[in-house]
Amino acid sequence: MQSKIEKHVMLTKKLALSAVIALSLSACGSGGSDDAPSAPRVQNITYEALPAMLTFNEGETVRLSLNTKGEGASGLKFNWTVKYLNQDVTFTGQGSDTISFKAPNVDMHSTMQVSVKLDEANSTKTFGFHDQHLSLSIKDLNPPTTPAHELGEEVSEIDTSVLTTGSTWTETHKQNSRIDQVDSSYNLVDSTLIRSFIVESADQNKQVVGTNYCGFPDLNSMELNASVLSIKCSSGTSSTQYFQKENSFSIVQKCDETIVGVSTFEKKSNEAIASFGSLNMQFKNFADLQTKEVCAVVATSKVTAHSADNQEVAKEEATAIRLVTQQEGNDFELHFAFNEAPNGFFVSLNSFFDENNKATIISGSYPELNASSQSGSLDLDAKNSISNMKGTFNFVLKNDAGLNEAVEGDFELVLE
Repeated sequence: MQSKIEKHVMLTKKLALSAVIALSLSACGSGGSDDAPSAPRVQNITYEALPAMLTFNEGETVRLSLNTKGEGASGLKFNWTVKYLNQDVTFTGQGSDTISFKAPNVDMHSTMQVSVKLDEANSTKTFGFHDQHLSLSIKDLNPPTTPAHELGEEVSEIDTSVLTTGSTWTETHKQNSRIDQVDSSYNLVDSTLIRSFIVESADQNKQVVGTNYCGFPDLNSMELNASVLSIKCSSGTSSTQYFQKENSFSIVQKCDETIVGVSTFEKKSNEAIASFGSLNMQFKNFADLQTKEVCAVVATSKVTAHSADNQEVAKEEATAIRLVTQQEGNDFELHFAFNEAPNGFFVSLNSFFDENNKATIISGSYPELNASSQSGSLDLDAKNSISNMKGTFNFVLKNDAGLNEAVEGDFELVLE
């Protein structure tokens, strides 16, 4: 899944911002005879540098001014550029020291670029002025929201008394982000992860929960008051909210007023649960595996690529499934990764058609099985969701050591 997503989502450098201090403008003219015109004099001119960053609401009137003052100020001409998504934005005041325009409507928190420089006719005889560059952060006034009643009552901290020792919980992370590219195109990414854990301890004062996660043996605790989402805002101010209702709680992260991530924890049982479904596998040369003691980690991503002029140009979905169990007393995992939704029906595991679609086995009992599929298929139920799914599979494992193992079977997951 990762390699396919990386083809569509390339992290770019953050927009470089430079702070500029107020400078004075001065120019000197040279005298001449009565027959020769003297060069225009520009002196005692001051201006106010543009700030590195300003924030406006969508639809709001933006007014930017250098506030030039002094003798000759009216004779200076400035060239302004205003862009959004690499497209020119209409404004008034070109040539003067002040412009105004209306902030565009945006679908989510976005950024505009403004620059201003002296006209060439003035720049040759004016000293001290530095080209100005400004980023405008535009707020979406109607960002996607999660109604509070869906998540429960907003609280200042989580009441950890519901996290009783030995109880089983599911954890669902939802995250959305926008990734701008250097050519002003951008990608919108929606990702979801679901997994389970058993509570080993809970500290109300420290807001720390001791955990035993399926598939993450080293993840033995989480700090609720240090957002488990760990999402960084590319712009704007990050904030975290907590919501709680009976047997569930949620942590919401925002960049300004835009929700960028929600992590919801729901109690599945007061007891420790080891079974979230079933896994049946038949091997050609090894003992078959049939078990209902299986847990899982499932992740999905949807990436929508947009051009600089805001047109959708491509869309990709991907899914990764980790089935975790035991084989003859040792850890065993079966992984599937493919460029489809969980209900994508038929998935080819033939590396010739898509090297990213594959099944992988990690076996503690039989290291020779540790390989990925070279051919095969995965059939998914049309009613599948990220938390409940069924599938049947067949594939052939091959590696450089000469392994050529045919595998077939089925699985079922009920995470919620």
